[in-house]
Amino acid sequence: MTDQTSSPGHTHKSNTMNTTLTTHLLTLDPTAYKSATEHPFLTVAATGTLPTTPLLQWLLQDRHYALTYISFIGALLSKLTIPTTSNRQTTLPWKITDTLIFSLTNIKTELALFDKVLKEEFGWSSQVEVEVLPVTRAYKDLFAGAGSAKASLLEGMTVLWATERCYFDAWGFAKRSAGDNKSTTMSAKVGGKDCKDEDTDGKGDVMTRIFIPNWTSEDFKGFVDTLEELVNGIVEEEGVEKGSEIWRRCEEVWRQVLWLEEGFWPDL
Repeated sequence: MTDQTSSPGHTHKSNTMNTTLTTHLLTLDPTAYKSATEHPFLTVAATGTLPTTPLLQWLLQDRHYALTYISFIGALLSKLTIPTTSNRQTTLPWKITDTLIFSLTNIKTELALFDKVLKEEFGWSSQVEVEVLPVTRAYKDLFAGAGSAKASLLEGMTVLWATERCYFDAWGFAKRSAGDNKSTTMSAKVGGKDCKDEDTDGKGDVMTRIFIPNWTSEDFKGFVDTLEELVNGIVEEEGVEKGSEIWRRCEEVWRQVLWLEEGFWPDL
């Protein structure tokens, strides 16, 4: 879920497979994918009228997620052997390394953004310890498993791509919802009642001012596209066959990400 100010060069997609792993996963469970990326929280976020309590819950938990993300990227980097040949920059391991380093750099920017919004918009003190909710701990466990020695690089990169792809599509849904709401009044139904400005303390618009533009940018799209190409590149380079054990493990982590993504959005 990194904030993107620029993106590394894209790899070239291969046409040797009729159906890539990522394409297969995106069509594996349409219902679960819709639930993960079109949550009611996002619909209300698009109106700028989120109640303060769920808004802060999401923001603080996403900050914890970002901190966990750092260790996960480090674990993925440890799985790579850095090429020493003169053509290093054209090899798949280096392209993966380059992208992972890039994601670490940008997660620092994202964490700074979280802290800035929390302090300036909500008067939050960074000295306050925040409870980590079960769904956030579950994400941490998923990252730990996908980064462990027993997990393949492909599984780990699939988890990384899956989280970023879901996030990009979710905020894209919010952006489209915001467009749909331009001609309507800035209120939304939450739990069967109208959500008015007094419920948000005037802070709900940080979503439309800051977060929706941040995660629907072309730079973020480029990052997500690069991760997709790298995942499919590993499949091709390692000769992973559809229906194989590792392919099925990638299906499983995809399902786990969808479940976690849906659960990560606060209920309204």
